[in-house]
Amino acid sequence: MAGIGFQLARVAREGGVGGIAGAAVHGAIISSGPWLITAGAMILLERWAAHHLSGDAAHVVQTVLIYAFSLSALAAAPIGLVATRLVADRIFARDAAAIPGILLVALAAGGAIGLVVGIVLFALLAELSLWPALLSAVTLAWLTQIWIAAPMLTTLNRFRAVPAAYLLGISLSTGALLLVPHAGLTSVLAVVTLGIGTTLGAILLLLRRHFAGDPVLPAPDAMPRRLATIIALAGVAGVAAIWIDKWILWFGPESGWALGLLRLNPINDEGSFLGLLTIVPGLTLLLIVTETRFDRAFGSMLARCTGTSTMERIEEARGDVVRTMIDGIRLLVLVQLLVAALAWVLAVPLFDLIGADMRAIFAFRQTSAGVVFHLIAIATTVVLAYYDLFGRILATWTAFAIGSAIATWAQFDAGFAAFGWGYMAGAVVGASVGIALVAEASVNLTYLLFVGNNPAVVGHGGRWL
Repeated sequence: MAGIGFQLARVAREGGVGGIAGAAVHGAIISSGPWLITAGAMILLERWAAHHLSGDAAHVVQTVLIYAFSLSALAAAPIGLVATRLVADRIFARDAAAIPGILLVALAAGGAIGLVVGIVLFALLAELSLWPALLSAVTLAWLTQIWIAAPMLTTLNRFRAVPAAYLLGISLSTGALLLVPHAGLTSVLAVVTLGIGTTLGAILLLLRRHFAGDPVLPAPDAMPRRLATIIALAGVAGVAAIWIDKWILWFGPESGWALGLLRLNPINDEGSFLGLLTIVPGLTLLLIVTETRFDRAFGSMLARCTGTSTMERIEEARGDVVRTMIDGIRLLVLVQLLVAALAWVLAVPLFDLIGADMRAIFAFRQTSAGVVFHLIAIATTVVLAYYDLFGRILATWTAFAIGSAIATWAQFDAGFAAFGWGYMAGAVVGASVGIALVAEASVNLTYLLFVGNNPAVVGHGGRWL
């Protein structure tokens, strides 16, 4: 993503005020466009279903989508991250011929897991009839494949392609619903599945055009087993960090049975979802400014390490890396604190404008505050990825998830006023652990590059921590 960030940073520098605005808009679209588009589509679908479907059918559609999005992300995370790392290694080695095989295996594994999870979830636990259960399972499977395939488009520098693919699928679904305004449950699920399938098809078509070679299955030793395990677990922990408080509160106060054995907590879900959207400005800044500056500083240090520089010059470059990192995180925190403050102040008129449940304001406010620390955790994991310390990324997200779970359980019976506290506490824990791990690694960065994390010394599987 740093390469895209460089392009946007150049647009901002050379385009004056218009260039800055344009870079900000493009940054938001790249970092969060699919998320924002999906959020808007789900809100519109909920409004449409409330007027055109019976109460039970509308509730089924909402439940299917919430479970499909959350569990597809969990199913895709380990496969998607390992596949992304493999693709990145092949691109670095200028071996594009190996990429179609990696994508084929990843998509097949993700689709199979998603389909099995969907059948168990919607046919057995939700007790849906045959066609609604099958359509819901396919939706979950295709969403899993989208989570895996969409990040690969960044290799093509086609950063507008993913949002465009989402818009294509959503536009097709919208048109179908407008043509059949009195559709039943099965028809609506079929339309939703068709839209998601269209999005997936558009993404795969672009990838196939670029990586046109015949698929060759990757070798079993394409990635060291230890490294693959760490990366896969880090993906699972990252998704769990975001969702674990919601999963717990599906059984907490104000929750209820949604479909068969499936439960939801509409108040917490709505407030948390809206609160998480406040991270968009921070993600945009991370893409355009923070990561690009850090990439330059870290690249300069690597150039000195692989050249003929003295230890004094290498340590000077390490100091520049640390200063750049601190300045970048400080800027992120200041901007996100401002966004969080606005979210707290404007929560009431915002909820009144969109017609949301006012009881969800607590979850919204606490979540928007937690987003500040969540963004710090993301920034630290970006740095740790540059350092090739994936075990520490796993530790950061695991601490986030455990902290969130413990804090949520501690206030399990406190009612809707405590919604969002678990996520915020977990974000604080994750950010603290991430900062500590990055600080220790940055102090010893020269040693890590030459000895402590040198593949010739520790092996190609890397360090555990």
